[in-house]
Amino acid sequence: MGTQWTDLFLWKRFQRGDKDAFTKLVNQYSDILYGYGKRFSADDELIKDCIQDIFLTLWHRREHLSETTCIKFYLMKALRQRIVRESGKWQRMSSLDDIPMNEARFVIELEDHPGLMEPVNTALKAYINKLSPRQREIIYLRFYENLKQEEVAELMGLNPQSVYNLQYSALLALKKLMNYPSIRDCILALCLLISATP
Repeated sequence: MGTQWTDLFLWKRFQRGDKDAFTKLVNQYSDILYGYGKRFSADDELIKDCIQDIFLTLWHRREHLSETTCIKFYLMKALRQRIVRESGKWQRMSSLDDIPMNEARFVIELEDHPGLMEPVNTALKAYINKLSPRQREIIYLRFYENLKQEEVAELMGLNPQSVYNLQYSALLALKKLMNYPSIRDCILALCLLISATP
């Protein structure tokens, strides 16, 4: 709740033309957006241009933007749409795994946390990277970015039931790959991996 209040407060200040609030938005979310953009394109310049365009558009249209309680989701959605439009490679997907080549880069890249969890972290990352690109994306958005199911649905262009089904299929695939007795154990392993990541 605190983050939503902070986001709402920051967004309102930004909409009123507060340059400090705008600078804080840029500083707070540029790296997050760049990391997310790298999952869709290997073209660094394209990603940087898209991020810059998003922030410039936001500044120029700030008075006409609606309120948002989750700036990160708002910006991630804008970036995904911009990269897809700029790369010109997007086609409407007929099935969950029928994805364009630029999304095949969706790989979980985390630094290993030294210590006892290192072998588990390494193995889990390897298993996650064996999932389909859409399954990796949903794991990233739900567990690493902690987005709500509705936000993931909107971001990925799916309905909420498809998000649930895709998340379930990703966890089921992980369960089989890891030879775990239950999906709950996969979720626990993901939570441990995320909490151990600096």
